Amino acid sequence: MATRLQQLFAECGQAPWLDTLSRDALQDGSLAAVIAEGVRGVTSNPSIFEKASSGSTKYEPDAAEPAA
Repeated sequence: MATRLQQLFAECGQAPWLDTLSRDALQDGSLAAVIAEGVRGVTSNPSIFEKASSGSTKYEPDAAEPAA
């Protein structure tokens, strides 16, 4: 059975997107879960990434790698 988001795309050609992305969503499977529900894309903006990276240590290893 199709989800409401999948029906939205199939019946109306509308592609639902998330307007946020986080490392946690990538790592814990929640992004994969909403994709399975019918989300067709993800977007974000620089201020969201700046806030995420400055408020968490989760990005430090990847940020330090290019500097090395």
